[in-house]
Amino acid sequence: MSTTEDTSEIGLEFLPNVAGEAEGLGDAGIETFRDKPFAAVARETGQNSRDSRDDVSQPVKMTFDEITVPSSEFPSIEDYRKAASRCLAKSKAGGNEKDIGFFNQALKALSAQNIKIMRISDFNTRGVRGPCVEGRPFHTLAKSDGMSVKENINAGGSFGIGKSAASALSEIQTTFISTRYTDTSGDHVLCMGKTQFISHKGEDSQELRRKGYWGLKKDFMPLENAADIPGWLLRDSQGTSIFSVCVRENRADWRYEMAAALLINFFTAIQRREMEFEIDHSFLKINRSTIEALFADHEVNKAVDQMKARATFDAARLLHACLVDEQTVLRTLHVAGVGDVHMRILLRENLGYTIGIVRNGMYITDNLGNFGEPFKRFPLHREFAVIIEPAGDAEGEWFKRLENPSHDDLSAERITDPAMRAKGQAAFEDLASQVRQTIRELARSEPTSSMELDELNDFFASDDTRTEDEAGTETNPRALKPTAVKISPPRPRKKKPQPRGENIDIGPGPEPETDPNPEPIPPGPEPGPVPRPRKVAEPIDLQNERNVMADSLNTRKRRLFFTSPVTGNLNVGVEASGLNSPEELSIVSAAQGDVKNGEVIISATKGQRIILDVDFDVPYVGPIELNAFRIDSDDEEEEEETAA
Repeated sequence: MSTTEDTSEIGLEFLPNVAGEAEGLGDAGIETFRDKPFAAVARETGQNSRDSRDDVSQPVKMTFDEITVPSSEFPSIEDYRKAASRCLAKSKAGGNEKDIGFFNQALKALSAQNIKIMRISDFNTRGVRGPCVEGRPFHTLAKSDGMSVKENINAGGSFGIGKSAASALSEIQTTFISTRYTDTSGDHVLCMGKTQFISHKGEDSQELRRKGYWGLKKDFMPLENAADIPGWLLRDSQGTSIFSVCVRENRADWRYEMAAALLINFFTAIQRREMEFEIDHSFLKINRSTIEALFADHEVNKAVDQMKARATFDAARLLHACLVDEQTVLRTLHVAGVGDVHMRILLRENLGYTIGIVRNGMYITDNLGNFGEPFKRFPLHREFAVIIEPAGDAEGEWFKRLENPSHDDLSAERITDPAMRAKGQAAFEDLASQVRQTIRELARSEPTSSMELDELNDFFASDDTRTEDEAGTETNPRALKPTAVKISPPRPRKKKPQPRGENIDIGPGPEPETDPNPEPIPPGPEPGPVPRPRKVAEPIDLQNERNVMADSLNTRKRRLFFTSPVTGNLNVGVEASGLNSPEELSIVSAAQGDVKNGEVIISATKGQRIILDVDFDVPYVGPIELNAFRIDSDDEEEEEETAA
């Protein structure tokens, strides 16, 4: 361990610009994550920590906490303010409006009484090992561009730009890295800051580059002595913390945005207890016990919609169901030149045709489009969810070679060696073919001589419907002849009797037919006592239940199909099917019947096929179950029994 340094030797220092190059704010790594910085930080830092897992019997734990530090305790605050002021002056001289806006905001943030910081810390990791020399992990993290050095060949990162996500979250493009690790020589700490402004002149008019480092000014090195590191930066246990300084404001609640990103990207690692997360000082905990509830959480789903990530989030939720459902089938595909690839497939209604490729516990993509299989069309197939992942590290290395920098696509064109590129292309075309064939074997539905398609009833009449029409009172249009219009006086409306027992308003029924010349009704026996109503809520089993998404753009809508086994008034409710216990979905409107207390009251006839369009109070695309109760009174039941 080195001795305590002279504080005058510690500060912010920008690299000399010997060639006088002009460098702006734009950085490829930072710009990659600029649009959704909170989600990017969650994904990229989560991936790096997952790769550094120490005790494999315990999960990696990550925390995302917003903290404030008094400006008096922020290291070298005056150095940062002076550098930002010089860069602002240069921007104004050049009339660069984008840079002027950036440095105005930077100075505003740096001049505040308290500095707002996002702290990302991991636990049960090995830390980022030094020393800070080329080829070592700390040097790669703090002082390299476009490079990645990791101990595990199946580690998540390949392009070394993920570390820029924290800079994209900073109003001043500044991050600090603090780590503690142990090796054969003992316990070590390293701490360093990194800033990216624009090329500018220093106080002595020396030309400086845009990149600056906080730490030991000599040779731009990190601090190695715990006594020199501010308390809020110092790690007190093994692992790594990254600090995004002057964290930018977000239009949405950053906590739920991060939670959504973690669920989308790490549902596999979370379910397998490889990773756990806590957000905002344990305000949200994401682990195997909470993952299902968070997938359904209203605030998380609100953040998903604000992020425009609905399709990806819903796919992750369905793939998680594939991961945990007991009905999931596991197949192992052998791919020549790559090795074994696991394929899990779950067949169930309301899964759509959902596919996810996962590597090292992280979701990558939903297709192999660059290998001839976009996985878009599956005619005559049952709905399914499929997870594809390499069986081991060697196979995972092949997937890693094909990943793009943002880890959301696979292509053999990324391999520079021609022979390896051709091998990878052939191997993954074989994998794509095997996946398609396996889905066909397990999910394809063989066509029958006739199939009932309720969705087409609006366009085509069934044979039964035609038979009923022919036997009914509807006139054949070919036999119609012009007739004189006879205007009849309006008929009086007959008031519909209310059911006895529970006072339930089911709305007006159809207007009854009346005889304009009624015959006298002979006197009958004196009315007896009103019969006592029996149980007014009788549970029934609806027959041939089905449902479809009536409008793919409006996930609150659902079209329900069912056949009533009884005649009478039915109270129909909807539940979201879960792995443990269903949760009630509240109906707010329906195309027919009356909506009360989140359910629909509808009149039905025994054997009648009912099509019912409903709207839920919240968006929902998952599986549902119907429950129904008959709510008719006693005398109506007796009439049916007498008729029978």
